[in-house]
Amino acid sequence: MIDVTTWTAHASREPSEQFLAAMDRRWRDGLECPATRCEWSVGRLHSLALLHLDRAAHKRRLRAIYVTAGMCDEGDHGFTPMSDLVPGDMYGPEAVRVVHTGDASPLAAAIAAAKDDPYTVAATVITEAQFVSVDTYDDHSASLLNPATHGAVIPFIYAPADESADDAYDREDLLRANGFSTYTIDVSALGDDPIDAHRHLAGLLEDVFDEIAHLKADSAGRVMSVSPLWPMVVVRAPAEWEPCVDGRVDVREHTQS
Repeated sequence: MIDVTTWTAHASREPSEQFLAAMDRRWRDGLECPATRCEWSVGRLHSLALLHLDRAAHKRRLRAIYVTAGMCDEGDHGFTPMSDLVPGDMYGPEAVRVVHTGDASPLAAAIAAAKDDPYTVAATVITEAQFVSVDTYDDHSASLLNPATHGAVIPFIYAPADESADDAYDREDLLRANGFSTYTIDVSALGDDPIDAHRHLAGLLEDVFDEIAHLKADSAGRVMSVSPLWPMVVVRAPAEWEPCVDGRVDVREHTQS
């Protein structure tokens, strides 16, 4: 049985203004001078997801892996953002653990990784087109995860900032049908008020991890009467933020301010 308290953070929910500013600098500096050519380093959405998920996982001492499509020749993906931002950490610096799936679905691979280790949180960034692919849709079902015995998957799915309400509603129905509930963040404000945008994203990730902890507690207490809905983060962002579908990356495209 999983120790549910591992998934619960007992410290303050959100970082200070100073720490949020440091996170923003770390994210922007990483885009200007990426550690690798991997999408998790050069992609705006990928690197933002890694930054914030690493903060939330670090608080809970969970093992995080980052799964993406395509191939990567980089053997070393550098240290996690919290290795830089929390230099006095008693556990020392930690390497970013990245898995590339080639032509296979990154979400399906993330689900498989979470099933293998009850203390792993597997993150991936996908598009709606990837999620609904006829070849992998069944492999994307959250019902494949058992809260009592498995880890967790936190997918980040890109949504156009200018999408219509009908499109957002249709996607919500689609995701719920496959076992996911959505937590939506609009990152368009990063250009005007970055600290506020980071604050909202940090709070949203706290809500996501809290929801996972509740799912695990309900499962452990045998009070779960229906199949759970696992959290998925919908990131509304400008068109240039849309992640690559085939894993190919143009560094110049992603490092523009």
